[in-house]
Parts: sequence; C-alpha cells; structure tokens
Amino acid sequence: MNIKLFKNLIQILAKNFMFFLVLFFVSRLLFVWSYGNSEELSANYLDVIVAFIMGGRFDISVICYGFLPVLLTALIGLFIPQQRSLGYLRFFASFCKYYLLIPLLVFLSLLLIDYFFYQFFQSHINVLFFGIFKDDTTAVLDSVWKDYPIFSILLIYIVTLGLFLLVSSKIVNNSLQRFSNSKVSKVSWLYLLILPLFFIGLRGSVGLFTLRRDHTNVSTVAFINALSYNGIYALKFAKSELNTNSFAADLKEELVANQFNSLEEAYIDYRPQAIDSFDNEFISKTAQNDFLEKNPPNVVFVLMESMSYHYFQLHSKELNLLGDLEKELPYLYQFNHALSSFNGTIYSLENLTINTPKNIISQSEYFDVNYSGAVAKPFKEQGYQTYFLSGANTSWRNVDNFLLNQYFDIVQGKAHILKRYPDAEEFAWGAHDEYLFDYIEDKLKENTKKPKFIFALTISNHTPYEIPKHHKSYPIHLSDSLKNAIRIDEQLASDNFAAHQYAASQLAKLIRDVRNSPLGKNTIIVATGDHNIRQVFEYNEETSFLKRSVPILMYIPEAYKPAVYDKNILAAHKDIFPTLFNLSLSNQKYVYSGDNLFSPKKGYRFAVNEYNYMADSVGAISYDNDKMYYYQWTDAKRQKLKVADAASEHALYMNKKFKSYKMLQTAKIYQDIERQKKK
Repeated sequence: MNIKLFKNLIQILAKNFMFFLVLFFVSRLLFVWSYGNSEELSANYLDVIVAFIMGGRFDISVICYGFLPVLLTALIGLFIPQQRSLGYLRFFASFCKYYLLIPLLVFLSLLLIDYFFYQFFQSHINVLFFGIFKDDTTAVLDSVWKDYPIFSILLIYIVTLGLFLLVSSKIVNNSLQRFSNSKVSKVSWLYLLILPLFFIGLRGSVGLFTLRRDHTNVSTVAFINALSYNGIYALKFAKSELNTNSFAADLKEELVANQFNSLEEAYIDYRPQAIDSFDNEFISKTAQNDFLEKNPPNVVFVLMESMSYHYFQLHSKELNLLGDLEKELPYLYQFNHALSSFNGTIYSLENLTINTPKNIISQSEYFDVNYSGAVAKPFKEQGYQTYFLSGANTSWRNVDNFLLNQYFDIVQGKAHILKRYPDAEEFAWGAHDEYLFDYIEDKLKENTKKPKFIFALTISNHTPYEIPKHHKSYPIHLSDSLKNAIRIDEQLASDNFAAHQYAASQLAKLIRDVRNSPLGKNTIIVATGDHNIRQVFEYNEETSFLKRSVPILMYIPEAYKPAVYDKNILAAHKDIFPTLFNLSLSNQKYVYSGDNLFSPKKGYRFAVNEYNYMADSVGAISYDNDKMYYYQWTDAKRQKLKVADAASEHALYMNKKFKSYKMLQTAKIYQDIERQKKK
C-alpha cells in the first residue's frame, strides 16, 4: 500500500477540514454575540462550555458528511503505484480545492439562513421554514430584499469563498513541496486511524446512539441549548418533525403516543375543574336566551397580523405603538394575559377556524373535510351569513378551498377589495388594512335580513413593513435603553413599530365607526394577534409567556354586555369563540375548545401555545425534545417566570391536564376525518 501518498492526502484533507471547523466555530461565536444575553451566559458559563463542545460534535458530523467523497478519494491513494504518486497528489489537491466549494456554499448558506431565521423567530430553523416555499414567493423575496442586508450577505460569501481558495492554494503548494521529502515510518501507519475516527465523526458519538435532538438538552436555558447544534442539523430536525406531523389520523395510534388506553381516560383527566361543561362527544351548549333569539348580533372577529401584547406594554407618547387604538381601549374589554394558539399565521388561522392541534390542514389531503369544530358552523346553523375576508390573496396556502368547506358562505380577499376600491394601496402581501376594514363596514351595512359573522385576517403589520404614504404617524422615538434592547437594525425596528401603530389605528377606526353608528347597538367586534412579533426583542425563559403573548380585545354593545369580567384571568385563542358563542347564540351546540371568558363559574383556567407550552395562575410548562420544563411566576402580576422543579405536584398536574386537552382536541379532528372517509 502507498502509505506515503495516503499520509500526505490525509494531511491535505485535515487542513481543509480545519477550515470548515473554524467556519462553524466562528458562526457560533457570531450567534452568541448577536443573540446572547451576557448576564445569563455568565451565570451559566459551564453550560455554555458544554454547549460549545456539543456544538462541535454536531459541526464535525456535518463536515464529515461533506468530506465523504474526499475521504473516499484519499483511500484510493493507498493503491496508487509509487511512480504515479505525485500526479495523484496534484489531482487530489485540485479535487479538494474545487469540490469542497460545493459543501462550503451549502453549509454557509444554511448557516446564514439559520442566523436570520433565529433573528425573526428566536428559534433555529423549524417547520415554519418549509412554509416559506408555500407562501407567496414574490412577496417572500420582496421581504428578504427589503428587510435583510443583501449586500453584506454577498460580501460574506465573497470573503469566505475567497479565503477558502487562498488557504486551499497554500495547502496545495505546501503539500507538493513537502511530498518528496516526506518519509514513511511506523508512525505513518497511524494515519489509517482516520477511518474509524471519520466514522465516529459521522455518528458524532461513540455510544449506542448517533447524534439526536435529545443531545441538544444541555441546559435549562433555551438559548444555551440553541448553541449546542447548528443550522444544518436544525434543518434535519425540522424535516423529521415535518414528517412526524404528517399525520394519518389514526386515533388508536394517537392514544398510544399520548399514553392513554382509551379516549375516556382523557375525558376523566380533563373534566375536573373545567369551567364550561361538555358531553362525551366533546360538545358544549350555550344557554337558552330569548333576547339573543330575537336580536342576534353581528359578530366580527379580526385576526391581526403580529399584534403584540408586549407592544401594548411598551406603548407611550414617545414610542407610540397603538395610535388611535389608545383612545378606543376604554370602550373595550381587554384580557392582558393571553397566548396565541401558534406562532405562525397559517397555524393560528387554522386553529381558530377549526380547533386543530394538527397543521397544516389546508394544504393536506384533509383540506376538504367538514370539521365539526369549525367556528362558522354554529353561526351558520343559527341563520347567519358567514364571511372570511382578508386583504391577502385568499389562494395563499389553499385557504380559500379549505375555508369554503368550513361553513363559510363567502371567502374574499385582495381582488375583491381592489375591485371595490380601485385606488387602494397595496404592498407585497396584498391590500392594506384600512381598505379591508372599509370593506368589512360595507358588508355590515349591506341590507340583508341575516345577521353576519365575519372572520377577518389583516396583513399590513408584516415584512416588508410598508404603510400607506398618506397615513399620518404618531411619534416613534427610540430611547437609548430601547436601542440597547432591540436585536435588529434600528430602522427595521422603527418600520415595524410604525406598521404596528398603523394596523392598531385602522382597527380603532373600524371599532369607532361601528360604535358611533346604528351598527354599534348590535355588532360585537373581537380582535387578537395571530402571534407575537419575535423579530425585534430577545426573550428567555423568564419572559417566555410574554414571548407568546397577544392582546384579546372586545367591543360589546350595551345590550349584550356580560355580567362578569376579570381582565387578569389567563386566556388564549382557544377561549375566544366559546366566549363569542355564549355572547351571541342561544341554545347552540359547539365543539368545546376552551372556556367562556365571561363565565361566572370558577374553575381551572389555562392558556396554551403551540401545543408545547401551557401556563396557568401558578406557572408554566414547556416541552422541548420530549422533555418537560416547569416554571413558576415570580410576581403576582405574572410578568416573569423562574425555573422550578419539573417533578413537583403542580407541574405533574399541568402535564396531565395539557396532555388530556391536546388528546381530546386531536381526537375530534381525527373523528371528523374518519367520518368523511366513510361517506
């Protein structure tokens, strides 16, 4: 065997390998510098060290996969005749130099994508990433072009590739110069150890298991756990999660996965302390009400793009994030401790329309199932005209076809609004909010004998943050403390603040116009955010509730006002429509998803986000890589959380309540799918 040649080939491989390893290490340092909290990292420095070591293992594994063709080419060198050694060495050096440009480009691209993905979502690449390819491609590219430093990114590519070619050329020259003087010794045979070492590198482990998601749990601090792997593995985990979430609607399998022997067990676990009652089919019923039967109100529900309760807290005269909405708040019921169902628009939209823990249904084979939990169904059964209206293109994510199967009579979007208002301003995602709200008002005023249920989706507070030129903004002044707190470019943050203010002002106009018109006597308006905007501020375990928090606002005419109201109770998207059904419909059945927020009955209230985070009056639990974490509130106002014992009695109680709730919601979706199959 030509061990002399093999030794030199492996040296070239190793030097190129080190370049890649340094690239990954630098990217992790940049990640820490950009997104890390120095106090949190200092307090947990041992965990940070462990995370970097674990991250190195993930990096080595990724690089080894990229270097497989290089290793195989080096192995061939063992069988090259001595007289052809120099020629093969030159070939190998050139092969490394040019082939490795491919994995370098792929890895660098994924590291950059992951870096900016984290900036927006405060998470490594996850299943939301795959939704990008199903969004409006032109709008996505427009957002990328306007919101991200394209020229800086191009510069990173140029510098990295140029540096690699320079280093690789030096490696080639040095190797060729040293080859003739290199000698074979007993030590040279140790280079054959590259084979088992490379195999270990591929696995990332010498233990029974290869590197898995479980290995990323190195700390109780979520950000430190995020340091322990890279964007390439994040994409791999996300793809696995996507495949896992491609469900077959198998109820028996779901029961086993959630450790229930039967659906009745889930009912037994969930029923204690439930506020609203429901039967064994998970069906609730509103009270009989003569007034509602004779005077059914119009109901308008508005899902506001990225409306954040955090922004409600930050609002001031200097940093005006609410615009005209501030003047309308005294007329509204407001719930200050509320969570969105999911952290992405399509996910929250689906959950609110059909009560599903499973996504994305609109683009699955089950999009045309008539779900019994569809929130338009109770209104439809009471003789309402049901609408879904949005400034966006309703073909986005197959939403139009999906919703037309969910008891909506009319599904209309950008095209209808632009036809009604030819001068309406639009941007990448569609017509701006003010025109959508004008359209809603027009629909409410249309002379029909039927009451109306309108589900509306806004889009203006979405990247790229562009608002109509004629809009007169309130002051948005970034203090020094705020500048230090934001994690993105100041201009982009200011644009986001302005878009939030604009959207809030337009919502205020809708409420004010209705309130001051004859419609104000019999029209209920409810608004909430589809999710918090996580692009601007850094959140941690302490502020994990705020990270997921959205406002819930309700305008309720005098004749329909509830007798009981507590703005401080815990609430979530799951509770909105049960509340609306009880406010507007008499003696009406509906699928239980949550509890009436105005119910006088005392019981156990909780909020759920992403079906992996749950909060109640005592604390919160979250699930990460199949591991449960538990936190307790540090103050009576429920502003901050602290890590607590996940084995405590209350943590286990929350876990039991959460699993049974999720199981029951999932079962209803599966039963509907199975019923449709039998038709």
